[in-house]
Amino acid sequence: MKVIEIFDDDYSKDKSYGYNRNAVRAVIINDGKLLVEYAKTPKMLMLAGGGIEGQESNDECIIRECKEECGLVVNPIKELFAIREYFHDMIFFSTYTLCEIVGEDEKSYTEKEKSLGIVCEWQDLDVVQKQLQELLSEYKGGDEELYGCHYREYLAIKEIANIYNDIK
Repeated sequence: MKVIEIFDDDYSKDKSYGYNRNAVRAVIINDGKLLVEYAKTPKMLMLAGGGIEGQESNDECIIRECKEECGLVVNPIKELFAIREYFHDMIFFSTYTLCEIVGEDEKSYTEKEKSLGIVCEWQDLDVVQKQLQELLSEYKGGDEELYGCHYREYLAIKEIANIYNDIK
């Protein structure tokens, strides 16, 4: 599986990273549109997914996250690629998995997700890419965590577009 790496300004191959966070992100495409999540405050755009809890497998996590955040029952099909981010003393490893929708269920947002005002929508890949570019411009030089999140998702959308165009 391809791994895309993102290095912050503090990166050093000899540096010790004290915190590792593994996460999954769902790549769900229907009629040429990608399922994305928008948050209102602060403005965010990302794919459905989140951190692996306890002894969860990647598949168990993505199934739980899609149900909680989007009200969808999914079947993980294939891990497409991953992004490893080095950020201060942390390493974030996000696996992007192609999923198919097999049903619907009730959403169950966490308190944090409720406060963000998350909404799931179907969107064209090129529109998502443009929106992420706008958010990158908005957050550049400001909130480095939000900038980093959107940079990761921007690279992911570019990779998804390449994969999608190859199989069309």
